[in-house]
Amino acid sequence: MWEGPWRKDCVLCSRTVTDSLVALIHLEGCGMYDENVYVSGFQYTLLSAMADTLGFNMMFDVADNSVDRWRMLLSGEVDVLAMDVEDTVPSLYARDFVSSMPFDDFVWTVRSEDECLFSKINQWLGFMIKGSDYAEMRQRFSRSYDLTPYLDSDRKTDRISPYDGIVRRYTRLLGWDWRLLSAVIYKESRFMMEACSHRGAVGLMQVRRATAGIFGITDLFNPDENVRAGVLYLRQLEERYEEMGLDSANVVKFTLASYNAGASRIDDCIRFTYAQGRDGLDWETVAATIPMMAEPEYYEDAEYLRHGKFHGRETIRYVRDVLSKYEEYLSVVE
Repeated sequence: MWEGPWRKDCVLCSRTVTDSLVALIHLEGCGMYDENVYVSGFQYTLLSAMADTLGFNMMFDVADNSVDRWRMLLSGEVDVLAMDVEDTVPSLYARDFVSSMPFDDFVWTVRSEDECLFSKINQWLGFMIKGSDYAEMRQRFSRSYDLTPYLDSDRKTDRISPYDGIVRRYTRLLGWDWRLLSAVIYKESRFMMEACSHRGAVGLMQVRRATAGIFGITDLFNPDENVRAGVLYLRQLEERYEEMGLDSANVVKFTLASYNAGASRIDDCIRFTYAQGRDGLDWETVAATIPMMAEPEYYEDAEYLRHGKFHGRETIRYVRDVLSKYEEYLSVVE
C-alpha cells in the first residue's frame, strides 16, 4: 500500500487511501470556441505538479454539465473536483464537501471526511501560488495565442499554444516542421486537452484508446502522452507512404488523410483512383476522384472497395484545412 509523506501521520481520515487519486476537471466557459480554451490545461498541469510534489499518482477525468459531479465526488469515484470558485456546492451537499483556498477564480473541492487531503491541498497551494513556477505556469496558459495581430501587422511570434514545448519535442520523431504538427492539433482539438469526440477520440490529437494502446499509452488526457501517441501513429502512417515511393509532399498529404479517415479507407481511395485510369499516388488527383465514390454507378459493383461508399468531403477538407493553417503559421511563427 502506498504511503506518501502526507499520509504517514494522518489519523483523521475516515477512508482508506490507495496509491492513486482521481481528479475531475469541471470548468465553465472552456469550450473549443471560448476564450478560456486553455483553462483545463492549466488545472491539469497544476494538479499534476501537486501530485508530483506530494508523491502520489493522479488520474484525471473531465466533465460537462451532463455529469453529476457531486454524486461522483460523494461516492468516491472522484477525489478532487477542480471547479470555478463561483460554482457553489449545492445545499444538499453543504456538509459533505469542503473547498480549498481560491486561486485565480478556481478552487479544488474534496469530501469533508478527507481532512488530510484537504489540509495538504491548502498547504501546497499556499506555498505554490507565491512562487515563480506558478507565475510561469499561469502566464503560459492565460496569455493570448491569437495570431490575428501578427497576421494584420506582418509581425512575428515564436509561440502557437501552451504546448509548444511538447510539440517541438515529438515533432523530431516525424521529421516535420513543428508548425505542421501544431496545425494538426489545431484542427483536431483547438489545443483543448480535454476534448472528446462522439467516436471516442480523446485529447489534443484526438487519439482513440485502442490506437494509443498499440503504443502502450493509456493516459490520453496527459498532453505529453497524447501528443506522443498521435505522433507515433502519424509516423506509422507516414512509413506506409514512404515505402510506396511517394514524394515528400504527397507523403504528408496521404498521412494527414489517413489520420482523419483511416489508412484502409484511403487504400480504397487509391485503388478507386487507379480504377478510373488516374494516378492513385497523387493526392490532388485522388481528392478530385473521391466524390465519384459516393455515386452508386461507381461504388456498387466495385468489389475492391472494402468499405464501400465514401463521400470523403470531410477528409478532403481536413487535409486542406491543416495545410492552410500550416501556411498561416509559416507566415508569422518563427
